[in-house]
Amino acid sequence: MKSARAKAAAAQLQDGKLLVTGGSEINSAELLTEQGWQSNIPSLPVTIFVHCMVTVNSTSVMVIGGFQNGLTSAKTFYFTFGKDSWTEGPQLKHKRRDTICGRIKQDKESQKMSIIVAGGNDENLLSSVEILDEGSNEWRTGPELPFGIRYSQMVEDQNGAAVLIGGSSSAVEKLDTLYQLPHGGQDALWTKMAQKLKTGRYWHSAFLVPDTSVDCS
Repeated sequence: MKSARAKAAAAQLQDGKLLVTGGSEINSAELLTEQGWQSNIPSLPVTIFVHCMVTVNSTSVMVIGGFQNGLTSAKTFYFTFGKDSWTEGPQLKHKRRDTICGRIKQDKESQKMSIIVAGGNDENLLSSVEILDEGSNEWRTGPELPFGIRYSQMVEDQNGAAVLIGGSSSAVEKLDTLYQLPHGGQDALWTKMAQKLKTGRYWHSAFLVPDTSVDCS
């Protein structure tokens, strides 16, 4: 990368490029393309780290929470490619750092996708969940986690569910568990999956691998 970074956030764009933002006490962004790293992406208006970032659609990403200018924050920022700056998005209900975010099917019947934020830290470990539906400017309360989790990772599965992988709780430093939320409706519940990690992990990375790429038999 053009800049050394710790505790930054990254999002894979739908055209295969990778956007990285922030890191300890910096606010810059970099984009990985076939030609290498590019640093011509506008910097965020805040120094930011231990935040999360999610791809909203084919042209936009959202940066969420984290330490912003030295304080745990509820602020979010959008960046749309082709524009010259980041714009502030709807504030979270709760300040969060070390949080987890991704995308999830809005409810049981809908094919629309929502943004989901789960767990993290404020003064205490958080189990609360917030969801931002497509076209909305206000976060709503989502189905609560079974306990407070931070330093986890989230992937969207083939059916639009959110899968929470590993992390850290007050009872277990490095979790080996996977929890699934099938959709973002009020009747949805987090369920513990039968699968486990071979090694408990936090501060890790995770992404969905197509069935055609692996043999799990």
